[in-house]
Amino acid sequence: MVEQAAIRDISEASVFKEYALPKLYIKTIYCISCAIHAKIVRVRSREGRRDRTPPVRFRSFNKVFN
Repeated sequence: MVEQAAIRDISEASVFKEYALPKLYIKTIYCISCAIHAKIVRVRSREGRRDRTPPVRFRSFNKVFN
């Protein structure tokens, strides 16, 4: 999101060495049909749509212990 010249200027003006710029996360809200079209969610059966439990999240083994 920030060009290389700006990153260099920020790092030269910074007091801290090895400062990493924070990542920008944008939260977007979609309607169901748009989310299915953008492949953010998958199509579920009529019975599956009634299940409101959140899906199981898989965590990478390396990220947990590093």
